[in-house]
Amino acid sequence: MQISVESLTSVKKKINFEIPAARVASEVEKVYDEIRKHAAIKGFRKGKVPKDIIKKHYHEKMADDVLKNIVNDTYFKALTDEKIYPVSYPVIDSDELKVGENFKYSATVEVFPDVEVKDYDGLEVKKEKFVLNDEVVSGRLREMQENMAHLEPAEAGVAAKSGDYVTFDFKGSIDGVPFEGGAADDFQLELGSGRFIPGFEDQLVGMKSGDEGEIKVTFPENYGQKDLAGKDATFAVKIKEIKVKELPELNDDFAKDFGEFETLEDLKKKIAEVHNLQENERIEADLRDRLIKALIEKNSFEVPDTLVDKQLNLMLENSKRRLAMQRLTMEMMGLNDEGYKAQFRSAAETQVKGSILLDALARKESIEITAAEVDEKLKQIAQQNNQDFEQVNKFYQQNAQAKENLSAQLKEDKAIELLLSKATVTEVERKELDK
Repeated sequence: MQISVESLTSVKKKINFEIPAARVASEVEKVYDEIRKHAAIKGFRKGKVPKDIIKKHYHEKMADDVLKNIVNDTYFKALTDEKIYPVSYPVIDSDELKVGENFKYSATVEVFPDVEVKDYDGLEVKKEKFVLNDEVVSGRLREMQENMAHLEPAEAGVAAKSGDYVTFDFKGSIDGVPFEGGAADDFQLELGSGRFIPGFEDQLVGMKSGDEGEIKVTFPENYGQKDLAGKDATFAVKIKEIKVKELPELNDDFAKDFGEFETLEDLKKKIAEVHNLQENERIEADLRDRLIKALIEKNSFEVPDTLVDKQLNLMLENSKRRLAMQRLTMEMMGLNDEGYKAQFRSAAETQVKGSILLDALARKESIEITAAEVDEKLKQIAQQNNQDFEQVNKFYQQNAQAKENLSAQLKEDKAIELLLSKATVTEVERKELDK
């Protein structure tokens, strides 16, 4: 058997095989003998079908089975002998199988890039300066008030304003002809919420309970129902009820409704504490991303499409999971799977390159993770999720992949710490980050 290896790119190799005719003939006979044991042809007992009949009826199956056997016997051995480490399944291309002739086939695979990380001392990166923002506390309190608000009927004769809830009947028509989905009774709408097409809610402002009138609007050109897009419509409306949102007063009793707080000041301090923690985590994550991008700029290399696709699929599934927790879908965000992948492919490639470089750095600097460090991380995970440490530890001990992923993440974190210790970090205002 002859084997040669071509480097098509830095991450793609083509392994060429030439199998001697004698081995091909031997494999063909072996496969035909195996087929003959199980072949069921009318007029012959199983295992007694003449070989020429077998060859006539099972030639294509023979060729498939021979190719499969030869590839299994030669491909994996070649990977070991040639020290090739694929990250993708092989793409097999073969000549026609002919008895009495040598058989040639090739296997094209993507391989893990061979990266020697360099120029990682003194990386220059910007870090966002943390700024206390008192408006965040007042904004969060307002959200909490909104969540606990209740609706009260407006006083008689009071006109509807933005933020009020209006219950009304409506009937829509285009050129005097009603259209599907254009009518409803006792529909409740918060004015200013933007639920209706532009201009509709604005014209309800100022109307009073019992009022009737017409609202004229134009459907947007990109409206979901194509038969309505861009068309002028008239809605006959009748206001039935106006309700005003009543917000609870911000005081100590309001704070006590959230369980662990005795005073409003306690609640404010907690909101500020959580916000500051989240902001610092966001800033540190952004610094990490900038550091990795700076490292990538110093180390240009190609990555296999297979690894990028795998990372992209992982990102897609994580995004779907997060949206589902908010009762949202990709479609509601104006994206489908293909659109998402096109939009975030570059980000996925950056993440793959970052992981490869950090792994190379860890090897170069002999960064290792100790059992004590793994235990400490498991304790943090248990605490963050309000779980018993023993249960968390048992899960990771019984799931080798999860434990391996955890160790890899800890090793990446150590590599990042090393980069930061050698980097030149400049703190700037948020608006100066990308200048």
